[in-house]
Amino acid sequence: MIRKIFSIFNLEKNKLIYFSLLGLDKIIILCFQFYFVNYLSSESYGIFSQTNYLSSVFQNLFMFGVAIPFIVHASNSKISFKFFYSFFVPSSILTALIALITVLIFGDFFSNFFYGNTVFFKYLIILLIVLISDIVSEYLIVSNRLNNKLLKHSKFIILRSFIKVSSLVIIYFVFEDFYKAFLVSSILYLIYSCIYFHKTVKVYAENFVAIYLKHKNEINKLWIEGFKFIIIYIITTTSTLLINLLIINQFDIDTLAIYNFNFMIASAPLTLVGYVTFYSLPDFSQKYSKSLNLKESNLFKDILFTSLIFILFFITVFLLYDYIILFAEDFYSNKTLFLIVFISNFIFMINNFLQFPLLSKKKYVSLILILGISLILNISYLSFISKEFSIITPVVGFLIANIFTMILLIISHIRFNK
Repeated sequence: MIRKIFSIFNLEKNKLIYFSLLGLDKIIILCFQFYFVNYLSSESYGIFSQTNYLSSVFQNLFMFGVAIPFIVHASNSKISFKFFYSFFVPSSILTALIALITVLIFGDFFSNFFYGNTVFFKYLIILLIVLISDIVSEYLIVSNRLNNKLLKHSKFIILRSFIKVSSLVIIYFVFEDFYKAFLVSSILYLIYSCIYFHKTVKVYAENFVAIYLKHKNEINKLWIEGFKFIIIYIITTTSTLLINLLIINQFDIDTLAIYNFNFMIASAPLTLVGYVTFYSLPDFSQKYSKSLNLKESNLFKDILFTSLIFILFFITVFLLYDYIILFAEDFYSNKTLFLIVFISNFIFMINNFLQFPLLSKKKYVSLILILGISLILNISYLSFISKEFSIITPVVGFLIANIFTMILLIISHIRFNK
């Protein structure tokens, strides 16, 4: 019976332990978020959420979009890719430093643009620290996946979360200063990520220009594919970025805190699903490239497994929403916002899996067109259809973009598999 269930959902022992540990990580984060909204101001919560969100956006840009193309190539090839970390890690960090120094030079503009007020200028320093930490962590995650060190990866994620949240809480409790607490927490996160990376990934101090000249063809190939993926990422991210920037510019950091709190609850299963995608993509790429048969790739089993997670989570949280808010504050309550964000995330999750065949076939142009059309519809809605702007408005635009993306992806699969 258990074997049959495992087969239906494409599970096995290590995979189940992997998801259980990452589920524990999500529980740690959720508990911290509820502590945060009860003991810190909505302004501090808005700044914290916005900083981490911006870092996640920029992190992928400064990694040049090469992570997924690299995973796909390394999964299907016996070629040594030892040069990858020695070249791309320092390149990413150097690019991030140059970009953030530019941001600091024009600090008042970017502080107002990112946080809605020039008084938050000092948080740009923390954004730089968190960004570099996220870049190092992401390269480490890529290494763990390729070497199938999933349990080690799970432990890294849990300990990373524990260090970030516990240090912030302790420092805030001692000094009662959110900026100091956030700064120290970010520095400890950076130190931990660098130490763990150094122990896990063997990167030697080499001239990355010399490495480029030595592995020019392989690096250029990854860079070209990464550039295409960056375009896909920018188009995909623009819909969510519009939400944050429109709310922060139309309202204030406190209103953004309401959105971020509900987004945090609604996105809890999405984070776990992200780990499913991370786990499944290399295996899908290997099997699908050989047979070009979706049924043999376990794609539908993974979609079924993640859909079950979403549905069970939604039923539980939606029915208990009013009780959950009792552990926070009424200020953050917005059940309609939670519902729309959750539905959007569910469709977004399905779209991530539906993109697998196109990514494996390297049909980046087709994917760019699909995502581009959906983004145009979102922007059109925000510009012409909506008459009164509210906190719900940009979220509905995100939902529209995801629905049309799913429709176009399904049509493309039907057309390509005729």
